[in-house]
Amino acid sequence: MKKLLGSTLALAMFVPTGANAELLKNLKLSGQLDVTAISAQNVTDFVTRPAQGNTAVATGNNDHIGHTYTRTMLSADWDLLDDVHGRVTLVKGAHNLTAPRRYGTAGEDLNTWQTSTIVQEANVKIDKLAGLVDLTVGRQFYGEPGDLIVYYGPRDNYGFRTDALDTFRADWKGEHLSLTAIAGRTADNVALNSTPAATGAGGTATDLRGLVLSCNAHENVKPSVYLYNLEQHASNGSGAAVPPAPTEGQNSNLYVLGVKAKLAAAGATGSVEFAKNFGTDRITNIGSASNGQTGNYKGWAFQAKAGYKAEVPDVAAVMPWGEFGLGTGDANGAWAGNGTFQSINTDYRPGGIYGRFDQGAGLQLAQNLGGTGVNPASNGLSNRIIWGLGVKATPGAINKLTAGVQYYRYAFHRTDTTTSDANYKPSRNIGSEVDVTADWKHSDNVSLNLTLGQFWAGAYIAQRQTATNPARMAALDVKVKF
Repeated sequence: MKKLLGSTLALAMFVPTGANAELLKNLKLSGQLDVTAISAQNVTDFVTRPAQGNTAVATGNNDHIGHTYTRTMLSADWDLLDDVHGRVTLVKGAHNLTAPRRYGTAGEDLNTWQTSTIVQEANVKIDKLAGLVDLTVGRQFYGEPGDLIVYYGPRDNYGFRTDALDTFRADWKGEHLSLTAIAGRTADNVALNSTPAATGAGGTATDLRGLVLSCNAHENVKPSVYLYNLEQHASNGSGAAVPPAPTEGQNSNLYVLGVKAKLAAAGATGSVEFAKNFGTDRITNIGSASNGQTGNYKGWAFQAKAGYKAEVPDVAAVMPWGEFGLGTGDANGAWAGNGTFQSINTDYRPGGIYGRFDQGAGLQLAQNLGGTGVNPASNGLSNRIIWGLGVKATPGAINKLTAGVQYYRYAFHRTDTTTSDANYKPSRNIGSEVDVTADWKHSDNVSLNLTLGQFWAGAYIAQRQTATNPARMAALDVKVKF
């Protein structure tokens, strides 16, 4: 795809003007520049003194983070035909710590630039196929940032993780209803010239399908219902025809059925969402990996948010808000078992520190703790109870500035009382966080965001350390859209 894009742009430069206009008809370039300057300490270990008897945390002890790094996205949109449109998006910067351009490092030659630049979108859109639907085919971003269940696109976590989805997407819009359907693949482990294995579990080929039905009849109430299916193939390809055991060669299917609604009325805004897992896990195997057991996905999650905007004439606009989320964990002591609520590809990451150093980030919250147990870093609402509240204010005299303060509390829904880890106690308390924020909206396309945060370790983290200190962070984010 890189060679194809380069050839296309080269042709556009050298062919005659008339032919150029037809080759890239109605070409439009757009993009986004993200820059983050971040300073933090104790995020991965919660210790500011030498390790005392726990060698597992010695290498990551007293961590200090200090970086400024950049992500650049450039999108090209043009008309292939009157009713067929092409789109390519290049992204420089990814979720590992080496791909984003970091301040203070050596300049990059074109070979290095090409290696760290990824084609994240490459698709075509066909208007009104069969007179009904708009069909988009290829690699593309999908979902909304912050979504609980499914989001593929650029994120603002540590290291600038960016992902996309290879899928067919069909959109239909009526007078009061709209429908979106997707069918694609998130992972593939079979070469085109290979033969699928006859038996065996644990393959990585995974398909994603989904339906989202939304109601647009009311301006203040926007409900929708969705159903997603994540199917993991049990062997290389479509699965074995004659499995020798009950689970071998049979695919694992996770279903997420949910309903959500956005509400707005007289200055008040809110949202509610409920999601339920269904399906059968034939690959993870509850219990022994060799006993052929299966398990039914049975987790569920609930989320609610509310806010209000109060205008004080000539003084300020004051916006208090609150939110609550609960996702089930396992009652049988299996941390990754089927009672834990499962999202598809969540982007629910509340809080400045907890949300920035999530399980998809380059560094994760508390990743250098000693002992065993579940990962306390953010993973949506999987085995979590999260609540938060805060207030924002925009001064009337400086209406480009919005300042705020927020508090979050994080806990597990269930704890594993069967572990043999001597450093572990069955506490559900992950920790709490206070953030002070300041957002400057220079224009619709340019914004600066400052976050000062402190995270206090809860008992779950503290009982794995000889001592704990708070994690602290100061981060400045600059976003320019063009």
